[in-house]
Amino acid sequence: MKKATLALSLALAASSILGLASAQTPVSIDFWTFYLAPKFDGYINGVIADFQKANPGIKVNYIDKQGTLEQELITNISLGTSPDVVNLWVESTQKAADAGLLSDMGALVTNAKSLYYPNSLNNFTVGGKLYGLPWYASFDAGVMAYNNDLIKKAGVSSLPKTTAQMFAFAKAIKDKTGAYGWAPAIKDPQGGTFLGVFAGEGLPLLSGNTAAFNTPAHAALLQKYIDAYKADLIPQDLLRKEAFQLSQELYTQGKLATIIGGPQALNRVRDNNKAIYASSMIADAPVGAGRTQAGGGMDLVIPKAAKHPKEALMFAQFMTNKLNQVNFAKIVPIVPTAAGSNLDPAFTKLQSSKDPIEKATGLIAVNGPKLRSAIPPLKNATDLFKAFDDNIEAAFLGKKTAQAALNDAADAWNKLLK
Repeated sequence: MKKATLALSLALAASSILGLASAQTPVSIDFWTFYLAPKFDGYINGVIADFQKANPGIKVNYIDKQGTLEQELITNISLGTSPDVVNLWVESTQKAADAGLLSDMGALVTNAKSLYYPNSLNNFTVGGKLYGLPWYASFDAGVMAYNNDLIKKAGVSSLPKTTAQMFAFAKAIKDKTGAYGWAPAIKDPQGGTFLGVFAGEGLPLLSGNTAAFNTPAHAALLQKYIDAYKADLIPQDLLRKEAFQLSQELYTQGKLATIIGGPQALNRVRDNNKAIYASSMIADAPVGAGRTQAGGGMDLVIPKAAKHPKEALMFAQFMTNKLNQVNFAKIVPIVPTAAGSNLDPAFTKLQSSKDPIEKATGLIAVNGPKLRSAIPPLKNATDLFKAFDDNIEAAFLGKKTAQAALNDAADAWNKLLK
């Protein structure tokens, strides 16, 4: 009897010691981000500290991978050292989901539709399944900053509210001031840029697995941009430089009347030409006939190979909740994707600011419900975009007609989409 009692006492003691060790050794999860360090270390570490305080049994290791993220994710998964939570974007989520690397977040977060904007959820839905929790987004257009001195000099009495009106606006600015009025995105490094133009005008891109962007309506729209390019109403460097970069350069030099994009586009202006920054005013960006704002987004995914999926899910939901998204948007001009974040009074206050960057930040932050992904997730996206862009460039350079260029691009797509 004494032996049995002693054995039980030893077992209970051992159990107590193991339990204490477990309590003192939190589960450690690895959190990878994309190009957020070191600028946003303060915010990220602050959210992590709040999470760890609320969940003392979990420790979060924050690692920013930058340009190597995608390749390192594949490598680490193959080596059995997968991170637990990873910050991806629309295209990379599509690729990782197609490769079978990601957990089905829709099955894990059954109330996702009440927590995030439906359109943002759609960005990370592949084959009917949700693979990422929306975190933050950005607009391709967002807002329009304009040089009020140039506008007055050109005698323009009303600002363009649609992309269709931008052509006449650009001509008026060029005729009266010699400056460009508009620098639309035509062929940027991300690929497939003009597909976004089509989508913004409400023109279809795909019909099932068949390219649908070579109709007469698509060709007529492309021709309008080509005519503007040939008439030097839009900058000639648009085929060689990203529109965002070129807009910053020309606007800062007083050679462009508008910048269409996010508030961050004005940082360079503020730092390098205080007079033009002081003359800058903010309005909603002109929209196409589709009446939507195109843009992209970032999410948080959980690899199937994550060692601690339960804790990873807790952290991913915490990082992407409304409070933390709104707080992020207050320090950097992003678009929160958590449902209801557009109603935060801080954004209304920013909209009344006289500072251009602050006002622009407030305007884009409330437009999350309007954000749409212009281009749906695509397999073989790199090859598809190259085939499309090469033909668009040929049309602008006069090597092909608009219709022939779109036909050739569609033929290439249909072969790749089979």
